[in-house]
Amino acid sequence: MNNKKYSYLLLASLTLSVLTAPVAAFAEQAEIKNEKVEVSGEQVVGTESSSKLLKEEVSSEVAETKSNSTTETTNNVETHIRGNEVEESSIEENSSDVDDDVFFYPGNRSDLMISSRAAFGYEARANKLSITDNNKPRADFIDVSSHNYDISVDEYKIMKSYGVKGVAVKLTEGTSYKNPFAKNQIKNAQAAGLIVSVYHFSWFESEASAKAEANYFSNMAKELGLSKSTLMVNDQEAPELKYKKGVNHTKNAQAFEKQLNNLGYSNVNHYLGLHWINEGVINPSQLGNKKVWVAAYPYNPTSHQYHTQYGAWQWSSSMTFPGVHGVYDISSDYVGSFSSDTKLPPQGNYIADGRFVKVNKKGYNTWSDFNWTFRESSEQIYGQRFEAKGRYQHTNGSVYYSLYDAKGNWHGYLNAEATIDLPGAQGEYIADSNRYVSIEEKGVSVWQNFNFNKEKNNTSNLYQRTYQVRGHYDHFNGNTFLSLFDTQGNWHGYLDEKATKPVANKSGNYIAHNKYVTVEKSGYNTWSNFSWKEKLEDKDVYQKTFFAKGRYENANGSTYLSLFDLEDNWCGYINAAATKQGDGAQGAYFSDGRYAKIVAKDEKIYNDFNGTVRKSTNDVYGQMYRAKGRYHHMDGKTYYSLYDSKDKWQGYAEAKLVSLEKSGQGDYISDGSYISIQRKNYSIWSNFGFTKALLNTTNIYEKTYLAKGRYEHFNGSTYYSLYDGNGSWIGYLNKDATKVVPDKNGIYISHWKNVKVTQKNYNTWNDFDWAYRESGDSVYNQTFTARGRYENFNGSTYLSLYDNAGKWHGYINANATTVIN
Repeated sequence: MNNKKYSYLLLASLTLSVLTAPVAAFAEQAEIKNEKVEVSGEQVVGTESSSKLLKEEVSSEVAETKSNSTTETTNNVETHIRGNEVEESSIEENSSDVDDDVFFYPGNRSDLMISSRAAFGYEARANKLSITDNNKPRADFIDVSSHNYDISVDEYKIMKSYGVKGVAVKLTEGTSYKNPFAKNQIKNAQAAGLIVSVYHFSWFESEASAKAEANYFSNMAKELGLSKSTLMVNDQEAPELKYKKGVNHTKNAQAFEKQLNNLGYSNVNHYLGLHWINEGVINPSQLGNKKVWVAAYPYNPTSHQYHTQYGAWQWSSSMTFPGVHGVYDISSDYVGSFSSDTKLPPQGNYIADGRFVKVNKKGYNTWSDFNWTFRESSEQIYGQRFEAKGRYQHTNGSVYYSLYDAKGNWHGYLNAEATIDLPGAQGEYIADSNRYVSIEEKGVSVWQNFNFNKEKNNTSNLYQRTYQVRGHYDHFNGNTFLSLFDTQGNWHGYLDEKATKPVANKSGNYIAHNKYVTVEKSGYNTWSNFSWKEKLEDKDVYQKTFFAKGRYENANGSTYLSLFDLEDNWCGYINAAATKQGDGAQGAYFSDGRYAKIVAKDEKIYNDFNGTVRKSTNDVYGQMYRAKGRYHHMDGKTYYSLYDSKDKWQGYAEAKLVSLEKSGQGDYISDGSYISIQRKNYSIWSNFGFTKALLNTTNIYEKTYLAKGRYEHFNGSTYYSLYDGNGSWIGYLNKDATKVVPDKNGIYISHWKNVKVTQKNYNTWNDFDWAYRESGDSVYNQTFTARGRYENFNGSTYLSLYDNAGKWHGYINANATTVIN
């Protein structure tokens, strides 16, 4: 079950030997398995006579309470003393009591992963320990698999002579592998007087697959005739699964154990590598620390006993015994699960349960202990519901539940035949018809399930809403939970009835509201009643403000407002989803963002909606502002909230006073200047929404363009509308990135590069009116210094050429040249 990291490869012949029958050449085994198991009582199927209330007896002797009896009783509390099992502390201990660098960990010991097995086998033989070493941890039990082949009775007896008291035998792996040597390994171990436990190498990734593997494991245990009291171990070590996304190893291990419990095996342990625990991959406290068999191999074993907070510790995979073939996994047993022959009491071990049951039969007593001390008759508790926190599988063939009421009072042990299982603590579903409630308390959880571990909603979000109650549950905790639906059939969860009050119908109760609202969505009319008779069309209410005096929280999931206009005329009910709440008669604020130009004179701009004048439009006539928002007043007028270019608020202006436009570029102004791009990293825009950049000035730095026009934008910047020499529009560019040049030739730019004329037919020019200076043939293949250049509007670059004597040879198109060192 474990392995170090391997540094060697095993020969292919060894790999083959692992797959076939034993071969003498491979008598020394490298396979080392470690797993954990917990002892459970043997279950014997049987019945209890219901015709007489007789003391229940068994022919077997009742074990002494001190060591093996499972319970002591007080007035209402059951205390479990489970043989050698030590109760776990309510505070989880640290998973490791030493630094990780003291240990190395098991590798993959799967029989379905043969290559890993082979590599391990070589390494194990190269690092042997001897049972005769004095300075070592306790050697209480070994574990074996098919890689240990057949082990004779004499060999087991030799191991026993060195203090080994038990052996854990691998039975199965996944749902497809069975150890072919298990039968003889078990039989010979028992003949040698060793305590036998068994383990299963797990591959499950879900609770369903965990149950399937538990079934496979138990089937082989049954085939081999193993007692139900046999310690059964879940070997959870496959590295392929360790970090697998979405796998809950703890829950899956619990499902594996529970399924074995259901099959009658009450004693289940779990084998884990310490690194699984230290890295938080699995939670040992939820499995039961004393039911965990932990694997961690000291690099230098001594007599120190590590990891005593767990049930057992596997400390080596390379133990050898004189006169015994092979190497073995060796472990210390801290609670005796693997190496103690303690006899279980007749009722077996306590098995945690947690189901809820209802007493549905009379003629059965409850008992205070398994000496059959009378506690209550079933007539006294008939029809009542209890939580069966645990159960016992008695050798008389019956199962006994340990019953608790909702207040935590213990009622004793009752034969399971006197009960029926309930679906959970919630009890049975009780249907309701035509029942509606309103949510009347805030801060109460609406639950997704009756584990109360997932909140579906909270009544703070649902306050005063109306729901249909289709059914309810009278919970074990004494509360009634309503199953809430809206009228569309959508389920909203389970809610404690105390947070609700009944309403007459699905429209809900009238609730005073007294809020101003503006209808912000089109397509919503108002209603005369909740039979949905239309009162006003959507066009009569869209973008209008009303006073909502009241509201109804309808069971269809919507809120309906009762609307009144400025003259207090009732305008009907409207779905609140169509509205937005405001602070006064001006209605709700709506973001706008358009640009507003003052186009009216002799009008007023206001400071508020109480008529306080801020300024006259005569003072700002023709100016442009940003209309950041607007209001649709109850008086029927729309008002814009205006800001200047410095983002300073300028007041409220009625819609008739302004002309609106989507962008703030202002009017087009004819220009005609030639400009040179003088700054990098400026965007050239396709529009004044600044949503799409056509170019970046980094790519056209120092090029020359024609600015046919410009815009003095509201944001304070000037934007040129640029064109190239072919008449193609380039886009809008902030003036700050440019410099006006005298003409289309551009500006002189210092260059100072050596160039060679490598193209024929390129003349040089005296000026940019194209006055001829020298022919292309005369300068071809000549070398010059280009002291400067011009980025011409025609799209070409022109170099100013000088020879070594300092003589100027004119301007030449840069396309005719090549830069040289």
